[in-house]
Amino acid sequence: MPTRGGAERQPRSAEGMLLAFLEEQRRRHYSASLIDQARQVLPRFLAHLRHKGLRDLRAVTEAHTFAYARHLSRCQGRHGRPLALATQLTHLAMIRRFFRFLAQRRWVLEDPTKNLVLPAPQSLPRAVLSLSQARRLMGAPHRFHGRWWWPHVEKRDHAILELLYGTGIRLSECIRLDVGDVDLLQEQLFVRTGKGKKDRVVPIPTRANLALDAYLRDARPALVKDQRTSALFTSWLGKRLKPVTLQAMLRRRGKAAGLAVPLSPHALRHSCATHLLKGGADVRSVQELLGHAQLDSTMRYTRVAMTDLAKVIQRCHPREREWARRGRKPR
Repeated sequence: MPTRGGAERQPRSAEGMLLAFLEEQRRRHYSASLIDQARQVLPRFLAHLRHKGLRDLRAVTEAHTFAYARHLSRCQGRHGRPLALATQLTHLAMIRRFFRFLAQRRWVLEDPTKNLVLPAPQSLPRAVLSLSQARRLMGAPHRFHGRWWWPHVEKRDHAILELLYGTGIRLSECIRLDVGDVDLLQEQLFVRTGKGKKDRVVPIPTRANLALDAYLRDARPALVKDQRTSALFTSWLGKRLKPVTLQAMLRRRGKAAGLAVPLSPHALRHSCATHLLKGGADVRSVQELLGHAQLDSTMRYTRVAMTDLAKVIQRCHPREREWARRGRKPR
């Protein structure tokens, strides 16, 4: 909160510092998902500190943050399983962001997280569809439920599936799409404010382009109640589609296609990248398509493709088959 001289007054409590941090994230136009993440993660951390008798954030040391990292590694999730490394990474990265904010404003004397080592998340994508699974998912028959809006929703869902798998865009990027972001004639999609607040243009594959054309021509006009609505994908009530609705739709479509694991937007993104690399696309092109700032992020998918290639060699190469028949391993 600015004072008369323009300087920012330091909040008296840890909760006040948290509110100031959240306000700063909103002022800098960070994504709603990141702000919601901060609202969930940081109060838990503050509660842990209070349980340890710490109410003043200036008294937090490296030992306290390291102890909390160990505490997270022992925590269990809703289903009684240990927290995934990616979840632990999310918590610790948010805490480090919070203390970096406090240190920049000199509300703490020293950043206790500067030497905190974040756990390495799983290096390979967890869910990648096979080519046959992707074909089965895209070709799954539509099921009409009798309500007037259901055929229109089915066309919308098919367009979303083709777009997610064809372009590899993220869930948040798909939800934010407006009608004006789609150029069916040029077969291009304008992705606004992707990760890192960067815009990019990606090509729309032919099948996704046809599905979008059918949705925009036949389905969206029936779903939208207010013609001023700019959202590309809407609910049957005519409102912009929410992430939870899209995620539930994907799980339902994945189950209908007989997939063993729940389908997610990121599974389609992983599958898009992996299948492109298997088909001969170069890594730089896939990096540009996915909007990765670092090439290392895209290189994960080359390792997935290489793992599959190694299995093919072991299964098909005559010398490998010979060693397998003998029950031996090659020297």
